[in-house]
Amino acid sequence: MTTLDDVSEREEALASALFSPEARVDPHPLLRSAGLPGCRYRIVETMLRDPRLGPQRKGPASEPLWEMFRRWLINLDGERHARLRRVFARLFTPRRVEEYRPVVSRTADRLLDAVEERGAMDVVADFALPLPFSVIVGVLGVPPERHGWLGERMLVLAQGFARQDDDRFVAAASDAVEEMLDFYAALLEQRAAEPRDDLLSVLAAGIPEDEDGLPDVLANCVFFVEAGHETTTSLISGGTLLLLRHPDVLARLRAEPGLVTAAVEEMLRMITPVTAVICEAREELEIEGHRFGPGRRRFAFLAAANRDAEAFEDPDRFDPDRPGPSHLAFSAGRHVCLGAPLARLHGEVAFPALLERLPNLRLDGEPSWRSSLPLRELERLAVAWDTAPEGGGIS
Repeated sequence: MTTLDDVSEREEALASALFSPEARVDPHPLLRSAGLPGCRYRIVETMLRDPRLGPQRKGPASEPLWEMFRRWLINLDGERHARLRRVFARLFTPRRVEEYRPVVSRTADRLLDAVEERGAMDVVADFALPLPFSVIVGVLGVPPERHGWLGERMLVLAQGFARQDDDRFVAAASDAVEEMLDFYAALLEQRAAEPRDDLLSVLAAGIPEDEDGLPDVLANCVFFVEAGHETTTSLISGGTLLLLRHPDVLARLRAEPGLVTAAVEEMLRMITPVTAVICEAREELEIEGHRFGPGRRRFAFLAAANRDAEAFEDPDRFDPDRPGPSHLAFSAGRHVCLGAPLARLHGEVAFPALLERLPNLRLDGEPSWRSSLPLRELERLAVAWDTAPEGGGIS
């Protein structure tokens, strides 16, 4: 008989194995073979929606990286979570998100202008990363002259999460965290004195007065940028790779631009940028015969749930016409991703722009992957396309 201890230990072992080189390239054989309750769609969806399960209360060691991480919205519950979520939610109403469409479109065009005549690029570095990053830091209110500085530190942070089994990467990420928290503290002080039309001004006007108020707000300034661009970068780069490996879908998308919304949803299911979330039971409970003991760390493997054959027929097939349940790429329940509408908008703009501007887009070498936990991230995706011959054009 399988015990609670056995299941918890196997979940921890699976999470550790996702950092291996093989799992970085493709985590799905490992996830599929695990046979764990936290890999099944119905159980994972219930875990995400059940109020008796919440974020892990005890986090990793007290490095500045983990101290900040524990304050992120995804790791808060109760009133602290609700009050911060109310503030950030103002930026993601349907009306506000649609207002960002011209900004996303202009930014995509500017990035493609810079590479169009080269005939080759790294999708990650040249397009998928700078597109959402420049949009999200603009919404937050980071001065343009500090975008490069912040981007460098966010990269160090991403490497810390991806290589959290290596103390050197964690220490470097902790240094970057302390610099960013000081930076945001100074900006919030400026906005309190001279408000502008940005999120930092909204945050500066409503910092809770208790001891967690300011530290929570500062940590979630980092989270806002991290969640606002890393997952979208994963969607755009991973989605481009899917299209290039499925020329039938790519051809359909060229011929049927209206297919992009459905294609983006299927990309999100197949990529699942956030591979897993950690939670713990607040009380003894059971889900479909599986026991969840209080205070014990448990994993909901979103990537596995999104390819569960019991929920999705032929789950490894890229099919924009796929019927069935909604994917869990943006989680579910009270912790569903606030930025999901903006991520979808980026996809709806980015993929048509790539296909329209870059004729005969194709792979130009093997992709390399940075991580499969906590984020599914490409490190490099080299592509090439046809360019007009010199002196060409219509005369």
